[in-house]
Amino acid sequence: MKKISRKEYVSMYGPTTGDKVRLGDTDLIAEVEHDYTIYGEELKFGGGKTLREGMSQSNNPSKEELDLIITNALIVDYTGIYKADIGIKDGKIAGIGKGGNKDMQDGVKNNLSVGPATEALAGEGLIVTAGGIDTHIHFISPQQIPTAFASGVTTMIGGGTGPADGTNATTITPGRRNLKWMLRAAEEYSMNLGFLAKGNASNDASLADQIEAGAIGFKIHEDWGTTPSAINHALDVADKYDVQVAIHTDTLNEAGCVEDTMAAIAGRTMHTFHTEGAGGGHAPDIIKVAGEHNILPASTNPTIPFTVNTEAEHMDMLMVCHHLDKSIKEDVQFADSRIRPQTIAAEDTLHDMGIFSITSSDSQAMGRVGEVITRTWQTADKNKKEFGRLKEEKGDNDNFRIKRYLSKYTINPAIAHGISEYVGSVEVGKVADLVLWSPAFFGVKPNMIIKGGFIALSQMGDANASIPTPQPVYYREMFAHHGKAKYDANITFVSQAAYDKGIKEELGLERQVLPVKNCRNITKKDMQFNDTTAHIEVNPETYHVFVDGKEVTSKPANKVSLAQLFSIF
Repeated sequence: MKKISRKEYVSMYGPTTGDKVRLGDTDLIAEVEHDYTIYGEELKFGGGKTLREGMSQSNNPSKEELDLIITNALIVDYTGIYKADIGIKDGKIAGIGKGGNKDMQDGVKNNLSVGPATEALAGEGLIVTAGGIDTHIHFISPQQIPTAFASGVTTMIGGGTGPADGTNATTITPGRRNLKWMLRAAEEYSMNLGFLAKGNASNDASLADQIEAGAIGFKIHEDWGTTPSAINHALDVADKYDVQVAIHTDTLNEAGCVEDTMAAIAGRTMHTFHTEGAGGGHAPDIIKVAGEHNILPASTNPTIPFTVNTEAEHMDMLMVCHHLDKSIKEDVQFADSRIRPQTIAAEDTLHDMGIFSITSSDSQAMGRVGEVITRTWQTADKNKKEFGRLKEEKGDNDNFRIKRYLSKYTINPAIAHGISEYVGSVEVGKVADLVLWSPAFFGVKPNMIIKGGFIALSQMGDANASIPTPQPVYYREMFAHHGKAKYDANITFVSQAAYDKGIKEELGLERQVLPVKNCRNITKKDMQFNDTTAHIEVNPETYHVFVDGKEVTSKPANKVSLAQLFSIF
């Protein structure tokens, strides 16, 4: 067998075991842990290549043959960083490993069979990740959805009804009628969607009615009154219906302090939004809850990574989002109490320690919907530059840190909200919501997005050109975006109760409708690569943060990676 140099091999088939790939302009280095494609049997589409009839493509139609195969992809996932062919059938990932013609090639399994019905997508030199999941969405404007989608987010969870003041401040779709409108509006979009109901009620019947109307959980927000009673009732109903509860706690400590909130939660599982506190929550010590075993702690992206501009930009955001007035002294004091550089500085470090488990946006309500993925990787890179390699790393790479940060916007939010059976990772049996990246633009600009197994968005050149690549090249909607294809390619998540009662038929929904599950039997230990528990304290006078007795902080960055350099064209 003819041998080729490693450089030639990589140029033809992409990196293989032991090769290293830099992510964007960061200092994060991914090393290929394993190559499942089998040397000498690789798939390659094109003139004079192997993916042809009678060679790597079988002549025999079969029920196993794939709809689409992505060849030689570098998969970056919480399950590993490895190279493989990805087979897609019926909108799901059918196989990962060695694809091709099992009659002619070694190592090809039935679930990766290439036949006459199979389309090919060249993954050589590209990184494939699962689509991102943003669990903190204020549905203020529908334009958020394509913006988030173009960033690599394929699932959005939150609440709202449009630019009402309640939605501007709180991620809540309150009541049966509003849920009906939002579930019907969801039909339009290339995005998996799920809606949170209002949890601020000390009345089980009104809470239950919203879950039965299709909500996938509750959001409790201080602007509606985050009282211990509301917390207790929402959790009681959530336990009954197996849905998640997300919380924005009481900044002013009017109904109780952080200890009172934890007492009301009483060891039950809860997803805490912007757990640092600048986005809202018990001042000055909401960050303490991040170390608890029953808390699934999240950040919103305005405070990560911590930079020299972070503190200054938050005042105006607070005033607008929470309907405050700069001419009212008490409103200004309210805002000041939430913006603490010391706890923001600690937040980056807690992410690096695996104490914070999830990243999200807080879209148009003190958050940028198109920057969840970018800011997650900026934080990872900032922490590597400041603190060096993690002690858990093996070999001369950053694979552990990469898996830790990737998990924050993929598998962990999926687990938290009961949708990990369907999405959140690159695993066999899951929906094929996949994002393809050029390594140079990783974390900033996807090359292509596959939604439900079909191409939904891609960098595309002039439609009147003779080939696909001439400028102007920019994101354009592909066929999965259009007609009835979008119904098959996207999911609306609802509660099991609503699903069982036929919410899809009741509202005349055409998209896939699937139930959330296993929201109440999880803890911090289920958060992949981010399951660290610890005793966290905040000095009430200086706001310095201590983890197990040791102060944690970080320096504000003057410069971040994956920034304006990537947006000059």
